[in-house]
Amino acid sequence: MKLRREPSEDRESSRVEAFSDNVFGIALTLLVLTLKVPTIPDGDQPGYLIDQLRKEWPSFITCVISFVTILLMWINHHVMFERVKKVDHTLLILNGLMLLPITLVPFPTSLLAVFLSHPQARYAAGLFAGSYVMIAGMYNLVWMHITRLNKRLGVEEDEVRLHRQTNKVRLVFVLYMTAFLLGFVYPVGCVVLCFLFAAYFALPEFQNKAA
Repeated sequence: MKLRREPSEDRESSRVEAFSDNVFGIALTLLVLTLKVPTIPDGDQPGYLIDQLRKEWPSFITCVISFVTILLMWINHHVMFERVKKVDHTLLILNGLMLLPITLVPFPTSLLAVFLSHPQARYAAGLFAGSYVMIAGMYNLVWMHITRLNKRLGVEEDEVRLHRQTNKVRLVFVLYMTAFLLGFVYPVGCVVLCFLFAAYFALPEFQNKAA
């Protein structure tokens, strides 16, 4: 008779990370669908392809911004779950809710690429930055829950490092909220801010603040 083997806490955490990694990977892959292939023109039109690709610059810019942003979110997700000592039901729910807006990122990315030069671009920009606000907000909830859960378990942690990481998570939320509000006034400025945020978050100096 074989005894049923109970999954360990490490195994539970690994499964959550593996599931999350798949969602991140799918979201990154779907971003390529925001890029449109130009149609073949009637007859020989010199410079046609270059002109069509030039017109698609919003698609390339927004795709790159979203790709880098989701990539950095995946990195920070890994950093968060390095601290997980026990997975409970609440953490599973919060992590799942955090993945929801991540799966939606390709849609506002494509929408902004189409409407960036349109008079109603502010709504597309607001939705674009708003998706990152939702993700950042859920990151904060997941982070706080992991921190509180570790305290209940009596896990000893470096308080200085914990404080730095907490400030980092909060900063990301505030910055994307700023971009969200700007999007309704100056859509192009919103896109530029999101690009600058992604570039800043990717710097080793910013990552080391959490180390």
